[in-house]
Amino acid sequence: MINLFDNQQINQAKAACTYALPLTFNGLTIRVLADHPAILDHLEVYYAGLTASGLLPKEVHTLDQPELPVWLLDQQADTSGREWTAVTRAKTSALGLKEAYVDTPQGRWIHKVRTGMVLFQSLTAPAAIGELNKHSSQVINFINNQFLNHHQRHGYLLGHASAFDIDGNVTAIAASSGGGKSTLMLKALETAKARFLSNDRILFKPENDQVSVLGVAKHPRVNPGTLINSPRLSDILPTEERDRFTDMPKSQLWDIEQKYDVLIPNAYGEGKTALSGTLKHLILLDWALDATAPTALSSVDSTQTPEALEGLRKSPGPFFQHVDGHFPTEQAQSAKIYAEHLASVEVLRLTGTIDFERAIALLQAKGIL
Repeated sequence: MINLFDNQQINQAKAACTYALPLTFNGLTIRVLADHPAILDHLEVYYAGLTASGLLPKEVHTLDQPELPVWLLDQQADTSGREWTAVTRAKTSALGLKEAYVDTPQGRWIHKVRTGMVLFQSLTAPAAIGELNKHSSQVINFINNQFLNHHQRHGYLLGHASAFDIDGNVTAIAASSGGGKSTLMLKALETAKARFLSNDRILFKPENDQVSVLGVAKHPRVNPGTLINSPRLSDILPTEERDRFTDMPKSQLWDIEQKYDVLIPNAYGEGKTALSGTLKHLILLDWALDATAPTALSSVDSTQTPEALEGLRKSPGPFFQHVDGHFPTEQAQSAKIYAEHLASVEVLRLTGTIDFERAIALLQAKGIL
């Protein structure tokens, strides 16, 4: 068991990380160092197609760009001996506390209370400790946080949205959690030219009279309602689960929180992912299951009504660290700043009842799909 606050123990554990995997992201190479190879095998498969690593020629391992080491220690961590501060959330959970943290001169320890994983956020030496293979999703999130931090320090704004790309032109879909943004994005991928860019987070920045957008390297994690209504994806559900959900009322199915991974290359084939593009359209989902009006698509002037962008706003979270090393108070930028970043982007709103087939038809009629 590692004492988190004993630097000698931490350094000894890092010295045992003799297995390495370079992951080449857009603008940042992360060199993952582990004390056991199994987690690296999983990460290599997971990130194929989601990072530049999978697109480089085999003889080229990295690009000429900044590199950051991330250590993965498959060991238990001793979290005693310090006072941990709870990470407050806008929505309380019946499952109780999710995260707590301790700040040190070197960085911030973040304890994932429900899984026991402990993550050290640092400018130069981030590390994850715990049952890595059992909680690989948290390892992936931690690695992706380094990518998010890097680009937010360089002026990119974080958005809560899914996104797809067609010939370099990106459409983002914003909504609160459970609003249907992943489902609509996956429906759009049925269009031959559409490629997956991101499932839940985007980074965007105005430059050269357009808005550059980066996807986040994470496959969609969706609820059963998304899968059961897709002939392509329904087989992801185990047979007994598929049978249970098939006859469930739509309103009840919509409320189920039970996540499943949709691995894009497996579900849609090779060549269906993109890493970046130009943000052309933002679709705001302002619809409801119980609405009686038909699904409709209309324009939004976000400069006049920036509050319409509320579903896109996203706090950087407890892992975000400024370039000087300090951790700011968790707070998303104002809706006005989001609107300023989107000045050259066409903003649209879907209203009325939730109808994904109708929504796709409306996007096609608009020339977006």
